[in-house]
Amino acid sequence: MFITSRTLRSPITVNLEYSGNLTDIIKPLDPVHVNDGRLCHSNFSIEFAGSSPEGQKTFPVYGVQYAKLIEASILLSTILRIIENAGSVLDPSQIILHDSISDFVENAIIPLRTREFPSDFASAASKIIGLGTGFTPSGDDFLLGFLLIYNSLAPSITRTPICLDIALLASRTNWISAKLLDYAQHLQVDDQLLHLVQSMSDECEDTVTAVESLIPRGHTSGIDMATGAVFGMSITSDIALKLGRTEIVATNLGFV
Repeated sequence: MFITSRTLRSPITVNLEYSGNLTDIIKPLDPVHVNDGRLCHSNFSIEFAGSSPEGQKTFPVYGVQYAKLIEASILLSTILRIIENAGSVLDPSQIILHDSISDFVENAIIPLRTREFPSDFASAASKIIGLGTGFTPSGDDFLLGFLLIYNSLAPSITRTPICLDIALLASRTNWISAKLLDYAQHLQVDDQLLHLVQSMSDECEDTVTAVESLIPRGHTSGIDMATGAVFGMSITSDIALKLGRTEIVATNLGFV
């Protein structure tokens, strides 16, 4: 659970109107408990009565113009390659991370075009989970972006969503990152990611703009999530339109 004075909502965030510095009264990993409708900490308690509980769950996206979406993914792959991306999955100097993502694209994402759920997908995913530095490692963020988009669009291409076992996630990365990834693959996301998913409907605003707004997030998290999301868009478009454009996206991003 995240307790914050910022406004971005998510299923695991408690948003407070607080003018002080929250780190003065609560620290990461401090224990809390729920008692009679209140979230209790040794320094404070939060009354939930009258608050607005929000579990930001996305829904399957229909009415997708896949021709438009594949064009967006190719454009975004060019944008992501030319922006500053040091330390991210796109940084070739991060040799282990970059090469592992390249292998994942080749051996796990592209095969989805002809196979609904390759038997070795989980094994391939396990090799990028936990890779990279930061609060949420780059490999986790990439996989989060990919699974969020793929699973949101899966029903519209008559595919089964891909959900990795939480035990696998937790065994390869830190607990918080594992939970965020698990929430996302089950379409429980914050407002910013929800907006990205909704933008893929032909009734909503431009998907390119939605992805671009994600890029500044965190140190490299936004770039890593956006890169995974672009692959989610391209492979679902390939499946829907019986194309082979994901290789173009991979080349633009430097993974070939």
